[in-house]
Amino acid sequence: MSPAPPAPAPDERGLVVFTPLPPTRSGIATYAAELLPALARSMPVAAVVAGRPEVVALPGVEVIARQDYQARPDLLARTHLHQVGNSLDHAHALVAALRRPGIVTLHDPVLHHLVEALTLGHGDAAGYEAALYAEHGEAGRRVARLRAQGIFDPAMRFLLPLHRQVLARARGVILHSRFAAGRVGRPGGPPLRIVPHHLSPAVAALDGLTRAEARRRLGLPEGVPILLTLGHATPAKRIEVVLEAAARLAAEFPHLLYVVAGAPDPALDLPGLLARFGLGERVRVTGWLPEEDFLPYARAADLLVNLRWPIAGESSGALVRALGMGLAAVVDDAGPAAEYPDAVVAKLPPGPDPAPRLAALAGALLRDAARREALGAAARAHLRQACSLEASAAAYRAAIRDWG
Repeated sequence: MSPAPPAPAPDERGLVVFTPLPPTRSGIATYAAELLPALARSMPVAAVVAGRPEVVALPGVEVIARQDYQARPDLLARTHLHQVGNSLDHAHALVAALRRPGIVTLHDPVLHHLVEALTLGHGDAAGYEAALYAEHGEAGRRVARLRAQGIFDPAMRFLLPLHRQVLARARGVILHSRFAAGRVGRPGGPPLRIVPHHLSPAVAALDGLTRAEARRRLGLPEGVPILLTLGHATPAKRIEVVLEAAARLAAEFPHLLYVVAGAPDPALDLPGLLARFGLGERVRVTGWLPEEDFLPYARAADLLVNLRWPIAGESSGALVRALGMGLAAVVDDAGPAAEYPDAVVAKLPPGPDPAPRLAALAGALLRDAARREALGAAARAHLRQACSLEASAAAYRAAIRDWG
């Protein structure tokens, strides 16, 4: 009797990826839309989205709806990859990660907000309590019961991250930073691998766009200093701190413009903050932007301010794009952003009363065009060398071979 043929390698069997895809307004959707065609060049890839309305064309990738996945037994033998983030856009990926063991890319080490939306968001207080108890025991149960009585501190979401059940079922976990790995790593847990957030290929397409041309395209004034925040404007991005710093800089830079290039979160009282700091016409808020409009703001600005508190451990795709375009940036000297080399970003040390310190740091950079140019050039070189899409795809292929 001849020996049985060897089982196909994981990358020969192919890959199933539970993920959102554009036009879903999720940074992870964009990340997946860039990564999966690169993986599909070396293996069959099927992407599973939340529903039939979300099925889109993606080069080299078969895209199907979640409800059609079960009718495809040919997909069940493939390695599964779950792209998990902390919003309802990733709910189907979270559910799949719990039901079907596979590789998990944990974009957000804190999943409390998503679990909250899936339970309390549907009036399921018992489900919320059960989730907290399953991961955090009696302490979690007490938090849930106190919340049912109207007693809750938002900091609890970060202290009780609700990621353990996902990790317990994972064959391996991909994260984007050492900080994130430190948040989730524990003895007996799944193997972890750090794959830095890749630089979008869309960035290279704008290499020929000048700052003056970008400003004309976007209707921004020429010859004035522009501070920028990119992406969904949430309280955690410390917009209030940036606004106070901008107000402090107004005397020295009377024409300073602060652009919030993204949609404000309802939890951020932006009109109230603008009135409080008397900024008026010094702030422009764009609302949500498609990718083709999003990136030119990084070319038009003089300085990006990308802060985060509390620090959950996610890596900012907007920061990666801006740095790859050569924009100087100020980040917190804590969390994932602090892992960039000092030559690549200007770092705001942690401590109380951050607005005066941010104003001093941003002011020094606005006065020193040579330093901004040096930071931007170093950032561009670093991102293009260390965070290429090709390197990211190679790291995923290695993880699939090792864990699939």
